[in-house]
Order: sequence, then C-alpha cells, then structure tokens
Amino acid sequence: MPHIFNVLIVEHEGLLIDILKNAFSHLSAEGKKFNLHIVSRCMDALDVIENHNNIDLALLNIDIPPCKHKKVLFIEDISLKLRFRFPDIKIMAFSNYKNNMHLHSLFESLNPESVLIKSDINYKELLKALENVIKSTPYYSKTVLNYMRQSLTNNIIIDKIDKTILHYLSVGTKMKDLPHFVHLSRSAVESRKRRLREVFGVDQKGDYQLILNAREKGFL
Repeated sequence: MPHIFNVLIVEHEGLLIDILKNAFSHLSAEGKKFNLHIVSRCMDALDVIENHNNIDLALLNIDIPPCKHKKVLFIEDISLKLRFRFPDIKIMAFSNYKNNMHLHSLFESLNPESVLIKSDINYKELLKALENVIKSTPYYSKTVLNYMRQSLTNNIIIDKIDKTILHYLSVGTKMKDLPHFVHLSRSAVESRKRRLREVFGVDQKGDYQLILNAREKGFL
C-alpha cells in the first residue's frame, strides 16, 4: 500500500491553486497518493495543524497577509508550528519578491527545503520541484540560486520582532503602545526602529518612508 502524503497548501491565488492541484494529480497518476488541505489564511492553516496527526509536506505562500489571531500573525509563525509539531515535515515556500534582503530573511525564518519565486517557474519546473522535495532533495528556482551563489557579505537579518514592529507601525499603532505587542522595553523598540531605518535606507524621522520601503521590499 503506497504512503499517503498529507499536504498543507496555504495559498490565496486561485490560479496557482489550480496549477498545484493539477501537479498533484499528475504525480498521483504516477502511483503516489496525496491528501490535500488547501487554505488561504494563516488561522485556517492553524486549524489544519491542530487537527491532524501528521503533515508530510507544506506549501506556503510567504506573501499571505498577516492575520488577527492570538496564536499566529505571520506565515513564519505557521512554519514554526509545523516544524515543532511535525519534525519530519518538508516545507516549500513561494514568493513574488526576489530581492536579496527578502530572500535572506525567508531562509532565516523558515529554513525551507524549497524556495520558488513565482515569476521564475512554469508548470514543468513546479513538477520537478515537488518531485525533488518529496524525495528529500532541496530545490530552488533560478533567482534563489543566484542569491545563494552571491555569498552576501552583509549580515542583515530581519527577524520576527523586526517584522512585527513593521506590521504594527503599518496599521497605525502608536509608539507608546508597541512595547505591549512585541514584549520589549520602549528603548529596545526605539533601538530596533533606528536599525530598521538604516537597513531600509531611511534618513528622515517618522514612520511613513520606513513603512513604504519595507513594503516595497516585501516585508509588509
């Protein structure tokens, strides 16, 4: 009896969902068995995680918007929960963004077995990526490979606290309230904001340009 792969797909683009369904149908015709759980929001992904005993493979759109949930905020939170609950899981990450800073942060936060930039891939390459990851072979699209070959000399890392600060700034949270959301002192939050301005090349005070630059680079 063939192994049944339980697959979680977190994606909100209908076209890609249809392509993924076709890809798994093709692989099923080759003798593999897949049980697909397809959701479009982080909170729905959390429900799948909490109500299943095993998930073998997760395909995560890293650009899924944050959700208002006490247990998860970003897709990175979903990744951490998947790794904790299912230690042998394989994670494939999809993204529209292709700048090096965004890719660096993605690897640091998700540690995925595969990263695919959507504009890089076609149906044939998607099939190849799935086949590789199922066989425990990492697979990265061409933009990601180029990034990995560059051997970046800087150590810029946007961690989850940085991203949380950016998120709450983007929705209008006041500086005096930020420590409550990120569990840091006000001085620590201010220090991180200064560093974020340096990272995103923002000279002026105020949050508008910081939020704009962060959004342009795919962090919001």
